[in-house]
Amino acid sequence: MIHNRNFFILCWLLICMAYAGSVKAAAAPMAEQVIKNGFPTQADKLADITRALFTEYKANDNALSLVFYAYGMLRQAEHALNTNDVIRASEYGKTGFFYLDEAVDLYEGNQRVRYMRARVDAYLPADIGRCVVTLKDTEQMAKSPDVFSAGLMKHIDEMRYRALLSCNRTAEADALLAQTELRHANSALPLASGDAPEWDINEVTEVLLPLVKGN
Repeated sequence: MIHNRNFFILCWLLICMAYAGSVKAAAAPMAEQVIKNGFPTQADKLADITRALFTEYKANDNALSLVFYAYGMLRQAEHALNTNDVIRASEYGKTGFFYLDEAVDLYEGNQRVRYMRARVDAYLPADIGRCVVTLKDTEQMAKSPDVFSAGLMKHIDEMRYRALLSCNRTAEADALLAQTELRHANSALPLASGDAPEWDINEVTEVLLPLVKGN
């Protein structure tokens, strides 16, 4: 989910400078660290930061800490699977999905949390079966145009497109792609690529920063 670290750190610093003095201190420093640096690739460090995120959530009741904890568990599941530890991969995966769904249930009125779940789910392998959840999330978010800017709605369309393909609803995916090309210039390539996009400035300012501040 986070690829171009230097670009992102620059954006993050500029945004934090703009917000300085007008918002309270970050309620989730561990989550903020993940935003800036991504998850570590080493198994032991990944386990450490994942545990720290859960501790942070318990201490501060921050939704982003819980979402990132769930995502950290899914990353550990992927790592375990790559090392042929199928049992542990299953345990990590179940825990990750449980808390990802728990985050949306606990913060039901916060559409940013729903956006984060869709952002994680949309780019998982199709055989995991989370496309149904993504379709539900993107449908609900599409009904809240007052909450999400045009820039974020483009991402929601991308996530829905991916979910439709994963659910083998190809005709609907093609129709959405055609509609998206009309609404957003140069969208066909990212939609068709299947790659998880980097965080962009809209996601930083409208989703990540408010969540890390506890909103």
